[in-house]
Amino acid sequence: MKILSTLACATLAAAAGSASAVPTFTAGGTALAGEGLVTSVAGATTIDFNSGILPANYIDGALFTGTNSNHAAPPGDMSKYLSAGTSSDQYSPVIANFSSGLSYFGFYMGSPDTYNSVTYTFADLSSTTLTGTQLATLAGDTANGNQSVGLYVNAFAGVGSKITSVAFYSTQNAFETDNHAFITAVPEPETYAMLLAGLGMLGFMLRRKSS
Repeated sequence: MKILSTLACATLAAAAGSASAVPTFTAGGTALAGEGLVTSVAGATTIDFNSGILPANYIDGALFTGTNSNHAAPPGDMSKYLSAGTSSDQYSPVIANFSSGLSYFGFYMGSPDTYNSVTYTFADLSSTTLTGTQLATLAGDTANGNQSVGLYVNAFAGVGSKITSVAFYSTQNAFETDNHAFITAVPEPETYAMLLAGLGMLGFMLRRKSS
């Protein structure tokens, strides 16, 4: 069994359509008994799917435990996991929407295949897609469906950018993931400035009206 638990064997940066939005992708997580790998990023919220209920912001995902001919549990993962595929009640793509925008999104991936891919869409409507080969390469692995291989994929939106959706594609069975983690983006300083300016104008109007 091979589970990458050290941060970033490789790093991939890809332009997402604007000079201020350069997402960065790394591999590396923390091993957790019975769960495989979880995020190592401080302050992240984790979705582990163990309730058996798909979050409301996820579309078309199927949850499973264990391994059969259509899907395989990621290494060390004895809990429920999310899978995208073409049969056995699986769908592709599985889409997670985050209307508030994220600065970070991570997930545990099992048995990477060439027919797996993930697309990140950003607030400026640009997008970046990583193939199964690129995902595996982040951890120094090969996308050959080896069920003993698992990696934790981290995506950082970049300065001035927000991840608004993540779509998991698989043209064959299957693309298995678990322990999705995210950090909601903090508003940029100019957003605060606009808010404060608006409050100041409102206060001025109220004072003027009262006088």
